[in-house]
Amino acid sequence: MRATVAPSHTKERGEGLTVPRQRRTLSLMTKVRSNTTSFVYAMLALCIFALVQIATPLAHADRSVVELMAVQTPPMAMADGEERGAVLELATAAVERAGLRPKVTFIPWRRAQEMVSGGKDLLITPLTWLPSRADKFTWIGPICRMERSIASIKDRIDSLDQAKRERRILVVGAGSAQEIQLRDWGYPPELIVATPLGTREVDMLTSGRVDGWYSGTAQIRWRWNRDGRKERLIIGNAIIVDQIHLACSRDCDPTLAATLRGALQSLRDDGTADRILARYDLYY
Repeated sequence: MRATVAPSHTKERGEGLTVPRQRRTLSLMTKVRSNTTSFVYAMLALCIFALVQIATPLAHADRSVVELMAVQTPPMAMADGEERGAVLELATAAVERAGLRPKVTFIPWRRAQEMVSGGKDLLITPLTWLPSRADKFTWIGPICRMERSIASIKDRIDSLDQAKRERRILVVGAGSAQEIQLRDWGYPPELIVATPLGTREVDMLTSGRVDGWYSGTAQIRWRWNRDGRKERLIIGNAIIVDQIHLACSRDCDPTLAATLRGALQSLRDDGTADRILARYDLYY
């Protein structure tokens, strides 16, 4: 009679304990990996959100600021004192009415023109429209008229023909419309003295180094009175009457240019422009 051997439950019991443990371990590891991945993605999303929140207002702020180059030319633009000057005040008012913020910088006039002409979306004033400047800028619009004449302290000079015939030495601001006009009109180069605009013109005239000062009539009177000069100033007849403009870079965004033109026109329409200009004895 064959003996019957009872089956051993040790292995089965052992296998029965091992398999559930492995499954539980794998399940736990899967949950940890899943939780870790979710945490990483959540942190990445939070970082991206934070960067967007920081970058958006900064980008908006950069877009809202417009750089405006100017030069010290009383009474049109002034860097010192409480008054800003008629042209600069009106230009900044136009920028602000367009919903932008002007950042005004005073730098030497020749460099200012080169920077704005070769830059992008930069503004400049007070700038006279001249044929030689026509294609170097985007012209936003005229701000005021400017009469130009020759001032002296000895003999009256009423025309450039007279000045040329009498070999009068004239001082002008370097890079100014006056310098360009004299050269374009064929005034002898040896009779032209260019000095940084708005600096030494009065001193050169009173010291006798030059015979006349060719500039805007309003500028001449303003500077003379501000400096408190005692000499008798003689201002000749108007040489020319032209217009001072607000201009933008040659590479100027069409929307920006159109918006500024509309803002400048609105200042004329509601009388703001006339009131600003009248305070400085200027007119449109």
